[in-house]
Amino acid sequence: MLAILIAALAILFQVGLLIFASSAHAEINVSVFNVVAEQSYQSNRVYAGRTAATRAAELGFKRGGEITEMQVDQGDVVAKGDTLAKLDTASINAQLTQAAAEVSLARANLEALVAEAELATNTEQRFRTLREQGHASVQVYDETRLTLRAKQAQLNVARANLERALAEQQSVEVELREAVIRAPFPGTIQARYVDEGTQIRSGEAALRLVEDAHREAHVGIPADIAKRMMPGQTYQVSWQNQTYAASLDAVLPEVDPATRTLTAVFTLAGIDIPLGSTVEVAINEAVDAPGFWLPLSALTEADRGLWGVYVVNAEQIVERRLIEIVHSEADRVFVRGTLKTDDRVVATGVQRIVPGQVVNPVAITQVSYAG
Repeated sequence: MLAILIAALAILFQVGLLIFASSAHAEINVSVFNVVAEQSYQSNRVYAGRTAATRAAELGFKRGGEITEMQVDQGDVVAKGDTLAKLDTASINAQLTQAAAEVSLARANLEALVAEAELATNTEQRFRTLREQGHASVQVYDETRLTLRAKQAQLNVARANLERALAEQQSVEVELREAVIRAPFPGTIQARYVDEGTQIRSGEAALRLVEDAHREAHVGIPADIAKRMMPGQTYQVSWQNQTYAASLDAVLPEVDPATRTLTAVFTLAGIDIPLGSTVEVAINEAVDAPGFWLPLSALTEADRGLWGVYVVNAEQIVERRLIEIVHSEADRVFVRGTLKTDDRVVATGVQRIVPGQVVNPVAITQVSYAG
């Protein structure tokens, strides 16, 4: 019995060895693809900014006084030239009446002196003729000649007085116009700071007007990227999962001290995005750097901050190669390291294999991981 038991155990052991050997040499299928060396890659970066009105103005009076009318409120849409607010103009109207009277007086005085100068001119011409004929004395002729010069001088003074009166009248008319705020461009009243009866100072803001027909996006861009951007180029601006085409208007030359970026101004023609909204601009740029595109699923962790990938060699054996990530995107990375063109890299299922394992590579032909 003991001999039979030992023989049975020996048979079972042999069968176990055969099963183990068979499983050790069993090959599993792995998905592989051939990598291609690239000399550069396209980096798609997103930068955030805010929308702003193309034109916005804090509107006030050029002179101080009491506000008698506020004809608009927040949210009102106005056209260019619309009256928005008025000051009390009683004193200005009185000054204008006085100035108009001064103009009338100066004009009447000028007309009188024009007549007197004309008479003096005619008199001087008659006495000059008489003097040449010997019928008038030198004394009489000199008196008429000097009288003409005096009238001409008085006429010049009268003309100057009229010009001064007209200038004063125009000055008061300007003050009267400055007692009214008119919309300098079409837009919407964003804010109203004062009400009727307020004593406002010269230059103090009474209203804020923003132009809502034309809008811009102001986006901070790193200087090394912004200097390669050309005005007139079209970029993609995103807001609330919607994408719009926007034209680059300008890149401002001064660096923002807070963000250390240059401000790029994009024109949002016909795009109805609320003012002050946060928008994103996608900028695609070519970066000169040799490397390879790999799917994220092909990466395995390695030591010292590096990553690894599995490559299947000509003997169908798995090898590990170290790589460094240069650029990453949603589902792929651009790497450099110990790879070469046409290496068969394991694309998925890297957790099921180890270096030195024999596998059955299945090529992926319908998917490309290149840039």
